[in-house]
Amino acid sequence: MHRGIRVRSTDAIQLGRHATRLDTLYRRCFTEPPWLASAQRLAGFPARLTAHLGRSGFAGLVAEAGDQLVGAVYGWPAGPYLATGSTFDDALAEAVTPEVAARLVAPALIVAELMVDPGHQRAGIGRELLARFVADWPSAWLCTHPDAPAARLYRHDGWRAEANFEVEEYPMVLFTRQA
Repeated sequence: MHRGIRVRSTDAIQLGRHATRLDTLYRRCFTEPPWLASAQRLAGFPARLTAHLGRSGFAGLVAEAGDQLVGAVYGWPAGPYLATGSTFDDALAEAVTPEVAARLVAPALIVAELMVDPGHQRAGIGRELLARFVADWPSAWLCTHPDAPAARLYRHDGWRAEANFEVEEYPMVLFTRQA
């Protein structure tokens, strides 16, 4: 990882104070291929972030270069049952087998977002953030676009591709990790 990058833990309150910087980072990350997020999807991030910040056990890490937010990862502990009720949750639940679904619930960690500014990618920031974030968990899971550069990182680092599905016209792949 680059020198001059500082990684620190954050909680919902601290990350909420930086919602504007996180929104800027999100826009920089998800307007790039393969995502090419729509204006509507980008505009919806603050509301999704607010909902995420309210999750029980929310935690995260941020990477900063001076006062610039260059990376972030956050999530929360999975509950005892696979979530339903949102477009994402319902698509995921429909895509997985019961065996896979059993790995997505407690004591797993849900990695909701991992973002690294495009200008700082391929420097080990994402790998460092993710490794630190999941280090103390027996299992974890996340989803990404199958063509995202991060998908190669996950495979290389031992994450297992478990299921492919689609959410709002975006192809997704579910990755799991067992300690």
